[in-house]
Amino acid sequence: MKIAIDEAACLKCLRCQRVCPSGVYEAESGQVPRVVAPDGCISCGHCVDVCTAGCIRHESFPEGTVREIRAELLPKPEQLMELMRSRRSNRTITSRPIPEEALADILEAARYAPTAENSRRVVVTVISSPERLQAIEDAVMRLFLSMKNVLTSAPVKPLTRALLPNLYAQAPALERFRLLWEAGKRPCLCEGTALLVFSAPKGYDFGWQDCNLAYQNASLMAEAHGVSQVYMGLVQTALRFMPSRRASRLLSLPRGHKAYALMSLGVPALRYGRYTVR
Repeated sequence: MKIAIDEAACLKCLRCQRVCPSGVYEAESGQVPRVVAPDGCISCGHCVDVCTAGCIRHESFPEGTVREIRAELLPKPEQLMELMRSRRSNRTITSRPIPEEALADILEAARYAPTAENSRRVVVTVISSPERLQAIEDAVMRLFLSMKNVLTSAPVKPLTRALLPNLYAQAPALERFRLLWEAGKRPCLCEGTALLVFSAPKGYDFGWQDCNLAYQNASLMAEAHGVSQVYMGLVQTALRFMPSRRASRLLSLPRGHKAYALMSLGVPALRYGRYTVR
């Protein structure tokens, strides 16, 4: 990694050394920091962003990639809190397409989520084809209906109720979903017009954490744009019972990746005007 400091411009404030998580810089008070461990750099950009003199030349951040923060655009704490309090899993999703600029912002928000050691291994796959969405819906419904018939049969029912109470409790809902599905609806996907699949490499220790941090960013941005976003817990559960290769093909995952979070998106028919205190 190539990192250099413009000694003439350096203010010797040592801010770069203080914020670096990898010990790349070394310095004493009143001296220009020295780059002592460039190979340990994780390209987080902390040093470049904190340098008020702009004197750090970093290979990962060439000229034109460092921007000044526009403080006037930052939300006030009460504005951000209001957004989080008012956010809902709004299931009144219509068939209207998601505006392109809204989807672009949602994906950009996900990309800016923090990741362990700045590994940035999260990939967000967008599925918006009606045929693809229907294929996912069909696969999930068929799986759960086949499981329901087995788990609620007379010989197995007592064990299901004792050992899998959550799944057992979903049996009535699955019957309602079956009726909607047979009527041409997509109840498992909440009628979403797009599905975001957050994935990371299999075996990566922080796949679940990183993907759900990205999900949170995307969810807040969707709310800011007035786009409904619903966590696909039912679909996520179904994926655990599917062969991994089939799940990967169904979701068009990158090779060697596993899905850790799924979000259904759509334009809602109505907006909530209130929120209940929780």
